[in-house]
Amino acid sequence: MAAAPLPVAVSIALPAQPPAPAVSPACAGNQPGVKHIIVSISQQHLYACDGQALFTDGPVTTGASAIANVDDSTPTGTFHILDKAQNTVLSGGDVNGQWNDPVQYWMPFTVGGCGFHDASWQTFPLGSPLYTTQGSHCCVHVGLDVVSTMFYWAQVDTLVTVEN
Repeated sequence: MAAAPLPVAVSIALPAQPPAPAVSPACAGNQPGVKHIIVSISQQHLYACDGQALFTDGPVTTGASAIANVDDSTPTGTFHILDKAQNTVLSGGDVNGQWNDPVQYWMPFTVGGCGFHDASWQTFPLGSPLYTTQGSHCCVHVGLDVVSTMFYWAQVDTLVTVEN
């Protein structure tokens, strides 16, 4: 009696599937396909989410919340990017003086003038707890590499959430 042929192992290559973007804990609650910028004041950090995937992130400096006689805190809540501009000067003043600060990227998210921008004049590291007394006038200072990336990625009306 002849021996039965031995089974031959056949390997079938399946078409390569691109890996699904990793779900970032910071972006986990976002809707698929929705761009959303989240700022954590307590962490002094920004997360730019594309759906549930992290597009970019980085340390920030938010509004000075402990200065006497003024309220420069970054407002909390839900907003949208209202406009975008490059190479502009941000001007204002309060009881402590005037400012005229040139920025390369500007994306306001409140009617009152709070927004995302670079801050070449800032002398302490982004993400530092010094923001409470040396922070912005309600804006969110973002590193040049991150804000430039966000500027080209985000559109006017992109969702912004600022959390404590």
